[in-house]
Amino acid sequence: MVKWMNRRILGRGSNAIVYLATIIAPQEWNQKLIAVKSSKPNSFGSLPKEKRIMESFIGCKEIVQFYFSHICKERNDIIYNLVMEFASYGSLGDLLRKKPGPVSENEVRIYTRMLLRGLSCIHQNGIVHCDLNPDNILLFSSSDDCARYQLKISDFGLCTTKEEVIDADFEIFKIKGNIFYMSPESVMGQIETSLDIWSLGCIIIEMFGGLRAWKNLTKEDVMLKLGILKQAPEIPNRLSVDCKDFLSKCFIREPNQRWTARMLLNHHFLF
Repeated sequence: MVKWMNRRILGRGSNAIVYLATIIAPQEWNQKLIAVKSSKPNSFGSLPKEKRIMESFIGCKEIVQFYFSHICKERNDIIYNLVMEFASYGSLGDLLRKKPGPVSENEVRIYTRMLLRGLSCIHQNGIVHCDLNPDNILLFSSSDDCARYQLKISDFGLCTTKEEVIDADFEIFKIKGNIFYMSPESVMGQIETSLDIWSLGCIIIEMFGGLRAWKNLTKEDVMLKLGILKQAPEIPNRLSVDCKDFLSKCFIREPNQRWTARMLLNHHFLF
């Protein structure tokens, strides 16, 4: 039986709390730092679904790794726990908020390649992440001399699987994801893997400028531009021709014409 001690809260969601914890038993795991996502008392929420999904990604170094799940009783409450690897460097969102200037194009190129490998694995398993944004991309130490960090995609609480029937109206889906990274079709309830590609384009622009792709706009403004006008964020002129072409493939209006993760991995911007 693995035992751990919670040290501090890393984050809170609508259905769970994520803790930094230290394993205290057994001996071979002793003092290992982990992240524990714990359900609300007597309400497992999406955690069992997340467990099943994350099990299919074991071995993919671009996705946060799942260790095991554990159900325990605290006082009179039943708690469901997901135990995962801990990101000691925080999130990409943390990095962009702290960094005084934009990320270099070479670094963006490396990080984009990492994210596409992760998305390729996710999509090949028939899953749409639905909430890809910098705060759900975690930073780990890198074995690559050209990159400061290894990026890994995390948080599958809002994902959709191919087995699920999507029946989301405008108001329901409005509060499901992060509007600043959503695509025109997704705000109307159409969920496909191409949604995550649009989100990736928004993240790349943010890496370059340190500000969201839809900077200085409210959620209502972005909803209008996406849902009614079907607009994409403006691609900065200062970017290279290759990068601008890459982003144009992420922001194709028709989701069935938008480039896939596998196609983008062969785009000349990444080489």
